[in-house]
Amino acid sequence: MRHTGQSHSQRSNRLRGWLLHLVRSEDGNLFLVFMPMLFIMMVWGGIAVDLMRFESRRATLQGVTDRATLAAANLDQSQDPASVVADYFAKSGLADSMDGPPIIEQGFKRREVSVKGRYELDTFFMRHLNNILYANNSENDFKTLTAIANSTAVQGVGAVEVSLVLDLSGSMYYYINGTTTRRIDKLRTAAVKFVETLLVPEFKDRISVSLVPYSEHVNVGPNVFNLLNVDQTHNFSHCVELPASAFTTTSFSASVGYEQTQNIQTNANGFGSASKAASGYTRDSSNPVLDQPVCPKETFERIIPISQNSSEITTAIRQFQPRAGTSIFLGLKWGTTLLDPTFQTTAARLPNGVIDAAFADRPEPYEASDAASAKVRSLKYLVLMTDGYNDRSYRMRDDYYDDPSERYYWAHHNLSWAMQSSNSGPRLSQCNYLNCSEYYTASQGVGYMRSMCTAAKDKGIIIYTISMSGDDADADAVAGRTEMANCASTSNHFFATSGQELDEIFANIAKQITDLRLTQ
Repeated sequence: MRHTGQSHSQRSNRLRGWLLHLVRSEDGNLFLVFMPMLFIMMVWGGIAVDLMRFESRRATLQGVTDRATLAAANLDQSQDPASVVADYFAKSGLADSMDGPPIIEQGFKRREVSVKGRYELDTFFMRHLNNILYANNSENDFKTLTAIANSTAVQGVGAVEVSLVLDLSGSMYYYINGTTTRRIDKLRTAAVKFVETLLVPEFKDRISVSLVPYSEHVNVGPNVFNLLNVDQTHNFSHCVELPASAFTTTSFSASVGYEQTQNIQTNANGFGSASKAASGYTRDSSNPVLDQPVCPKETFERIIPISQNSSEITTAIRQFQPRAGTSIFLGLKWGTTLLDPTFQTTAARLPNGVIDAAFADRPEPYEASDAASAKVRSLKYLVLMTDGYNDRSYRMRDDYYDDPSERYYWAHHNLSWAMQSSNSGPRLSQCNYLNCSEYYTASQGVGYMRSMCTAAKDKGIIIYTISMSGDDADADAVAGRTEMANCASTSNHFFATSGQELDEIFANIAKQITDLRLTQ
């Protein structure tokens, strides 16, 4: 018989060769690596799709919630506010996403609307992670993602406390660039309009304004001064020196021991006689009068605390005169003090009629202490204006200010005149380390200002700052503008001007305080 085909030996050799080739071959190794990577990519891709869907729905829900809240709070809206909110959600296809009815607080020419939204998104891919990662443990449920949106809007004015802190330093006597208008004149006009915009009958018992004029110091006035624990040495003015620790916090204590500020003038620049004052802000060593005292001493230069008396405040503003140096940090400290609830006990002890009965609880707490006392709290604003920067401030050494006769003399004769006068009286060759010393240095003032701005913003006080210095060639002026910009709550709360736009700036701030606003 004739055999065809392969022998058993040949078939065995061929099979052995094929197996050896299969063992040695590297074909398909990439497939073994790629499959796990492909699985991981699919998992993350699926998660990304679900998260993108979630963020899209969350943004949509927040947008609808904000728009519905603003529309319902609008006082020009004639429909029922709750119906307006429901209609916005329904027309957006989110009728089931309202998390309870809107909360509406209605007052005279004021409406506040709060709306909550909630959306449950069913996931496509992440739901399968339950089986993979948690063996379908209900405590780690990826089957749904929850989007939450909260919004509150107010139109009109609720409870508002404002501290208006204005610079009256000597440089306010200068002309505004390219005009014949002095800075102080522009400030008077702008600040009066600001107060008259806020303190109108329709906002009665809701808006209070505290006026804080400052130059080299702040005159707290006899009413506040008499409630403080002060080592009083004279009756000529009412400024108190504050310890360094006071500039690290917005809080205030009337019981801390304070030193009364000397009633002196170390500034050689002054108006001097009335005739010389008419011609400009100049040196006048021939006149002994204190017209540039460290502590402002005129009645209209005193703090006016927590008031809604537009006439009282604007009458004081119209009398403002530029005097002495610049201590922005002191104006800032007293401005925040009149917004801080720790001042309330002092305010309550002021003579009857100083503060309206409607503001007996002011300054109000920053937040409700418990649910039972929860209510719409005051929004607190501080408007800080300057045309310069923090400067140094001198005091006389005790040897020249330690008895009543010396204090009386320096209350009626400025240091510049005494240094050059041939008249009898205390004779000083110059204000040097023998008779004077820096009580506040410029760098200390900057540091105190920074810490006060931080403390106020941490408490939720909204700070507007206005820098009226337009001199870019002056390094100190530029540095001063930078500090004011940093102090503001945001870049949108800072205004730099040469002074020409001051009316518009104050009007803009007043509008922001009283206008329709989305609060959260």
